[in-house]
Amino acid sequence: SFVNSHEWTLSRNVPELHLGIVGSCDSGKSALVHRYLTGSFMHEESPEGGRFKKEIYINDQSHLLLIRDEGGIPEAQFSAWIDAILLVFSLENEESFSILCNYYNKMCSYRNMADVPKILVGVQDSINDTHPRVVKDIRPRKLSNELRCPYYETCAIYGLNVERVFQDVCQKIIQKPNSMTIKKSPQLSSRLNGQNKTDVEAKFVNPVIKTLPKEESPLKLGAEKSEEFLRPREENSEMMTSNESFHDFRASILTPTTIRKFRRKSNIFTPSKKERYNMGEMGSGREIPVKQGYLFKRSSKSLKERKKKYVTLLEDG
Repeated sequence: SFVNSHEWTLSRNVPELHLGIVGSCDSGKSALVHRYLTGSFMHEESPEGGRFKKEIYINDQSHLLLIRDEGGIPEAQFSAWIDAILLVFSLENEESFSILCNYYNKMCSYRNMADVPKILVGVQDSINDTHPRVVKDIRPRKLSNELRCPYYETCAIYGLNVERVFQDVCQKIIQKPNSMTIKKSPQLSSRLNGQNKTDVEAKFVNPVIKTLPKEESPLKLGAEKSEEFLRPREENSEMMTSNESFHDFRASILTPTTIRKFRRKSNIFTPSKKERYNMGEMGSGREIPVKQGYLFKRSSKSLKERKKKYVTLLEDG
């Protein structure tokens, strides 16, 4: 695996798998990603998120797994970029579970999340005698049923279910039709049949997760709290009838610029130099003057010498 490395690239013919990871800054998602990439446990969380890549083999075929760990509220470009999503929360932190529900609702406002492969992940890293488990098992399992996705409990300290989570979500991307495509140039695919980005986003209608109120005590958590997590949004918006057009729009979205620990950009997401220096008909030299010539300037010295000066007159004066 290669963490935040821009020196290593694969052939552009290698299929890319876009995996997004969302959760609060204290959900344990940073340690989950670090354990998968390096095989070691990272004690500190990374609130700014990160961007990673790893070569994996599925069915004896090489794939480039691109991982985006969102450091805050998911935005439209992130929601459009992903092929699959890991929804991560901490089992000893009630607030992380509520924040995750809010983050998922936010993503539902940007695109249709029903057809996006997803896995709900409960992290056990912080559970101990002083920090007992507060999110009971019935609540995340109820949520996973509503989202129609698997639910895993992981521990990055010992590596429990870490590999299994990433292998499962990658398999779901492979099995989904039209999920693996060679991404197009951002400038070529930014236009979606003449539609604006806001026009595309307005057409998605999703079920929305209800945010549960905070319990007075962890002892009260139980079956009585297993209410409905999803409710349909009552809107008259139209659903998009073509997945191909959305994938073209998704492929045009650039990745975030915040990178964990080291501020280094990957050349996978960098436009070519031809696009960077494309100035149309104008060249890269200096501006052509309207008039040019020589003037003689009288010196301020006592000899009153005249010095020859080259001057130009431009269009802006």
